[in-house]
Amino acid sequence: MEKPEQQHITGTLESAPTRKKRVLVVDDSADLLSLSKTVLEIDDYEVFTDLSGKDALVVLAEIAQPDLILLDMRMEDMSGPEFLLVLEETRPEIVENVPVVFITGMDKIPASKAAGFINKPFDMDTFLAAVHRFIEIGTNRIRSNLKMSEDAKLIHLACLPRIGDRHGEEQKI
Repeated sequence: MEKPEQQHITGTLESAPTRKKRVLVVDDSADLLSLSKTVLEIDDYEVFTDLSGKDALVVLAEIAQPDLILLDMRMEDMSGPEFLLVLEETRPEIVENVPVVFITGMDKIPASKAAGFINKPFDMDTFLAAVHRFIEIGTNRIRSNLKMSEDAKLIHLACLPRIGDRHGEEQKI
């Protein structure tokens, strides 16, 4: 009896199409949202924006998981830390896998599960470099979550470099 011919499929990961990285920007300044969206789209990101924390939580339920969340510290309806607490209660998988980064004019941010912060005002080159770095941190975090035990994961995440850590110390890019 003859064996049926087997079809060989070849390809590499490099030839697979890559999706655009998704960024959610939440700020009560329409001007900052518009500028951020434009700059990020020019740099080939898929960008979602919202003027309020409450509305952004609804958006997160409707879109695929973002690769980064940029979040204003002070908004009218909900502060950045309040948003992060609600997100942790309702969508803990996002807080675990997606860097949440505060955008603030302050020199320090309160202790939270935020990956860090970007100081306002910022120039676009610094902003884009920070976005790239925080997305890289998120990618490394997802890989680590898949490969590491819970104890090792906590140690690894504590050692990741940050643009601005939660205690106000900034890393030079």
